[in-house]
Amino acid sequence: MLSLLEKAEVLSTDQIHLLFFRSVSIRMAQKRLLKLVEGKRIKRNRLSIDEPYFYYLDKRPGQVEHRLGVNWVYVWRRIHLHGWEKLHSFEWEVTFKKLRADALLAVRNLAHNSFDFTFIEFDIVGSGNPFDKVSKYNELYESGEWLHTWWGEQATGFPRILIVTTGRVDRIQAMLKDNRNNLEFVIRGFEQIKEECTHGSSRSASIWSI
Repeated sequence: MLSLLEKAEVLSTDQIHLLFFRSVSIRMAQKRLLKLVEGKRIKRNRLSIDEPYFYYLDKRPGQVEHRLGVNWVYVWRRIHLHGWEKLHSFEWEVTFKKLRADALLAVRNLAHNSFDFTFIEFDIVGSGNPFDKVSKYNELYESGEWLHTWWGEQATGFPRILIVTTGRVDRIQAMLKDNRNNLEFVIRGFEQIKEECTHGSSRSASIWSI
């Protein structure tokens, strides 16, 4: 858990429970986390009295709400791995010349020895940051910069882009008019992602289907 917390920077009680203590109750998970806090192995805080605690190792990271949102996608994908899949890597804040992706997810298909790549974007409505990633991903595709990365050499095409938003899904869908290269964008509501973490997905075929 501590090694993941170092990479992820911050994880909530619910996220840690789902990843590491799913076989026990949330209360038992809270007790184990409290022991780590009291032993000064980790620190905790919360965004408000109504929110669950979040945990970090040393210095409180910036943009906690945004980082927790991205990490919910990590939890969601981990939970939905098939038996023939392995989470190869989850890179936070992948930077290119004109774009910084919130994360890049790489899943390995063990049966076919191939990779599936997904860019992750987390959109917080009301954050004051305009969402302009649709055009920027198209620019990245056109530049060919991605072809010279380790994953670009392994990919069969440009990665899909998963956008998770705290607002209305159709608001993001309206922005797809800028998708001039017909890149694969998948849009999900934040509450839907969290619901599928705790209660599973109703999709019988693929988690990427609409």
